[in-house]
Amino acid sequence: MELNLSNTVQLITIISFTAGLVKFLIVKPLQTAITALREAITEMKDMLFRLDQDQKGIDKRLVVVEESAKSAHKRLDGMGVH
Repeated sequence: MELNLSNTVQLITIISFTAGLVKFLIVKPLQTAITALREAITEMKDMLFRLDQDQKGIDKRLVVVEESAKSAHKRLDGMGVH
């Protein structure tokens, strides 16, 4: 096959069309999926941060309850109630 201007233009046209088709059928959906995953991961990170903060709050409250229970047990033991 002889390469001349007409054949070169045809090859460039076919390659460009194929590249555009690949971009439209493969790359674009992948970019959309990646963007959705990035957003989901960001939301999950935010949720995990909030859960961690909630857990820290629960831990602090649990310590207070445990100390209160110890104090109540000491008072009950001091009264001689078993």
